[in-house]
Amino acid sequence: MALTSVYYDGPVTETDRAANRGSDPDYLVYGVDDFKVTAHPSIPYAVLVKAGRAEGFGVTDTAAIDQVVNCDALPSGTRWDLIVVRRNWQPLGGGPSTLAAISVGADPTIPGAPTRKVGPGVEDDQPIALVKWQGGTSAPVQFIDLRMWAGNGGLFAKDNLVRTFMNKIGTVINIAGAIWSYQLGANDVPGWVKLGEIGKVELFGVGTAVFGTPPPGTSFLEQEGTIVQKTNDVGAQRLVWPVPFPNGLQSLRLDSGDSFGNGRGVVIAPAGGSGDYGTAGWGDKQSVVYEVVDAAGNLLKNKTVRISWSAKGW
Repeated sequence: MALTSVYYDGPVTETDRAANRGSDPDYLVYGVDDFKVTAHPSIPYAVLVKAGRAEGFGVTDTAAIDQVVNCDALPSGTRWDLIVVRRNWQPLGGGPSTLAAISVGADPTIPGAPTRKVGPGVEDDQPIALVKWQGGTSAPVQFIDLRMWAGNGGLFAKDNLVRTFMNKIGTVINIAGAIWSYQLGANDVPGWVKLGEIGKVELFGVGTAVFGTPPPGTSFLEQEGTIVQKTNDVGAQRLVWPVPFPNGLQSLRLDSGDSFGNGRGVVIAPAGGSGDYGTAGWGDKQSVVYEVVDAAGNLLKNKTVRISWSAKGW
């Protein structure tokens, strides 16, 4: 069953207008599963595009039932196909829109013109998914969801690849929790700027991190707390982060949390990388081994202490 399209030439009802999101971005889908691309359960080298509504450049397309998109067979190697909603304003009256598969090669990329139609008002392709095929396997092995959702001034997507085609000045997108803005930079050159990441903090002038340097644009995770522990026979103890840092530790701070015997002038610091501590002696993704030293430089052994700590990682 073909797509039903409105806002080409021809009659438009008041119901069509009420349901249209004409002030929204270039591309969008309406519901969580609308136009979601999945494997076809029985047809080799085919995918299903789930029923629902999609919109692009003023044209609304409705799939009343799931749609089948056939892709070329692949005897060997690896290939990615881009699944698109193709809108064509050129026929008399325009439309209806169709679904198409575009071969993009061995890497998951979003091609520009002429491979992908880029021409609102003439012929234009809305990317909705990348599908990976492996030679000799008739079912897809991986999907990258490229759909966009919009509502009340906000945009949401699942994968960073949407930034390759949603790149108009002023665009702000939440991509899986990271907020990106396409804005003018130095000499009025446009580009993407990461504004932040939900649940993470931005640090500037980072420099070199412990055991590795975070890549540019990294957002950081911060943990802090207080804990009562007893040092061991050499005056050391291990503090384990409540949640391990996925990639590395950037900085940490250890302080005495309250008063205790011989507490005046106490210093609490990482034990260093020697001995059996390994990377934890300086602090790593999982923990830090610290030592407690009094004002005279003596290690406080078998001493109960409260540690107040703060750690940043990525």
